Amino acid sequence: MWSAAMRVIGVDIGGTKVAAGLVEANSGSPPVLTARARGPVDPTSNKGGTASILVVVDQVWRDAKSHGSTVAAIGVACAGSVDHHSGVLRRASNMAWIDLGIAEALEARYGVPVTVENDVNAAAWGEAIFGDPDRESSSAIPTIAYITVGTGIGTGAVEGGRIVRGRAGGAGELGHLPGLAGAVDPDAAEVVCSCGARGCVEAVASGPAFASAGQSWARDGRAPGLVEASHGDLSRIDASMITRLATAGDTDALQLVAREGRFIAQTIAVAWRAYAPDVIVLGGGVMNAGDVMLSAVQNGLSNFAVTGPSRLRECSSWVLASRLGDDAGVIGAGALVVVRPAS
Repeated sequence: MWSAAMRVIGVDIGGTKVAAGLVEANSGSPPVLTARARGPVDPTSNKGGTASILVVVDQVWRDAKSHGSTVAAIGVACAGSVDHHSGVLRRASNMAWIDLGIAEALEARYGVPVTVENDVNAAAWGEAIFGDPDRESSSAIPTIAYITVGTGIGTGAVEGGRIVRGRAGGAGELGHLPGLAGAVDPDAAEVVCSCGARGCVEAVASGPAFASAGQSWARDGRAPGLVEASHGDLSRIDASMITRLATAGDTDALQLVAREGRFIAQTIAVAWRAYAPDVIVLGGGVMNAGDVMLSAVQNGLSNFAVTGPSRLRECSSWVLASRLGDDAGVIGAGALVVVRPAS
């Protein structure tokens, strides 16, 4: 653990944007994120991708230096397959980047150590280190599973002070378990996922799939509130519109949210069996919509017909929304170099 104030840069690289910030970590206090910067990512080539990353990190670096801050290290969270030993992004969906040496490029430019990790793993690590404001910095790192529900559904796990990566770094792809969605809705068992399998939860409960369900209900006359909110343009119906209407009490939107909650609850049940965590943290754009979605997930778990493991049903104290919210990627990246995961 760390015992004194540290200032590091966290970088979150997604499919469309690069976000970065100066993460100030003080023992016994929540992290403070300052000197934020954001810019578009260039997915077309390694050279363009590197340049788009450096443009954003340069802004945070200059801002930190202008305020007299010394940057100790840089942590990077990146969507895709990452070799965390070498700091190389092997590949990423919807990008032409192949074997992009992110750590090498940043170390050469800024002269500080750089750590690169998969974005969901980094968010999980950030939640483990910084997610509980009451945890002392000297106390043991909890066992957690972090499930993100956004463009896709991904899972990261932390156990014994290390990130659970598996043999080739692909552990935690709970959104791509064939047939799992069929346990909630038999019709979902035949939905083809982008990975090529059928019945994956990501295929029916990711942010785009959630929006598609709302559009379908509106088209079939089952969600007049969504038709009205979209002014008849059903393509405008997205996850945020559905959760907004549900929060306002729209009955049809609440049913859609309840359906979404059951799919996520099924994924949580698998994570609970697989990792036996102290806590499961839910993040991503869909889960950051507020209490209405978290309540739907917890209700989905409370209705599980299981015997013995009552903890699965009594989940309000250990199935939690992310405390880091939209900053989970940047703060998680920073956490990688504040407290380094065990090998």
